Amino acid sequence: EGIQTMCLKVLPFLLEDENQRTTAQRAGLTDIVLRGMVLFPDSVELHTAAFHTLVLLARPLGGKEGMLFHSAMVNASGIFNVGSNTGKNGIAVMLDSMRRFSHDEVLQAMSCWSMVNIALIPSQKTMLVKLGGISVAANAMMQHPYNAEVQFRALFALINLVIPSENLSEGSAEAMAVQEQLGEVSQTTEQEMLDENVGQIANLVVVAMKNFCSSEAILNRACLVLHNLSLNEDYHTTLLWTPNCYQMLEWCIGNYRHDRVLQQSAGGTLQRLQTTLANDEDLRMRFAASIRAQQQRSLEQARREAIYIQEQQQQEEHSMNQN
Repeated sequence: EGIQTMCLKVLPFLLEDENQRTTAQRAGLTDIVLRGMVLFPDSVELHTAAFHTLVLLARPLGGKEGMLFHSAMVNASGIFNVGSNTGKNGIAVMLDSMRRFSHDEVLQAMSCWSMVNIALIPSQKTMLVKLGGISVAANAMMQHPYNAEVQFRALFALINLVIPSENLSEGSAEAMAVQEQLGEVSQTTEQEMLDENVGQIANLVVVAMKNFCSSEAILNRACLVLHNLSLNEDYHTTLLWTPNCYQMLEWCIGNYRHDRVLQQSAGGTLQRLQTTLANDEDLRMRFAASIRAQQQRSLEQARREAIYIQEQQQQEEHSMNQN
């Protein structure tokens, strides 16, 4: 285990070089990394180092994003028969590790980073979503709400994961491989997986925006996630009823005027939500009432905090006078 971990820690530095990365991919290094994760399932240090290596292995080569991982990630079931009745593919091994080490913030940040690159390839993204990648990323955000690195990487991963892929051509080698690996799970569509998680995702994104309102990088990615969710009209009601979602989008536009990506994504989302409100009078009235109620709660909370601070000051003054 020690030797494996030491080697895995060195690999990312070597793989920064594109020629080395190409050689590693052709030599089947992905298989070896994933095998190490299976053979040493309880070592968080090894798994963190393995995820860091996978981040580099999955980095696009010269802009050609379709060349990576195909054999190792989708068709490597032979490696993963150890200790189980069904052959697990590499992505299942990764997600299993993320679930088991959900408490470890360094591993969660690194594994979410690896998902960003792995999801660049349609077949791998399909596998990620259908095997629960969206809920695993959401869980990372939920477990580590005040860790900026986890929030940033998880949001970055969700940008791509919340857009259902184009279906792979039926009968293609990729489609057959995905079907074989997923078995019964393949009957569930990416859209259905997203439908299950959309409310939780929207809420976690807004919580991250509030917790890290001074981080332009986090707000930029958060607005992109909300933008991609808003492309589905069915999710507009969810976004409108997510506490502070609408207000945070407006706040971002007002406070980060020079971030063009943020301006476009947040502005586009608000425009779509406003169109939905304009076309539904009942929804518009209920939403306006909801906003007023939220503002009232905020005022009451501010008033309570002001009273508390005043009482604290009075107590301090009283104790000083007694002394």
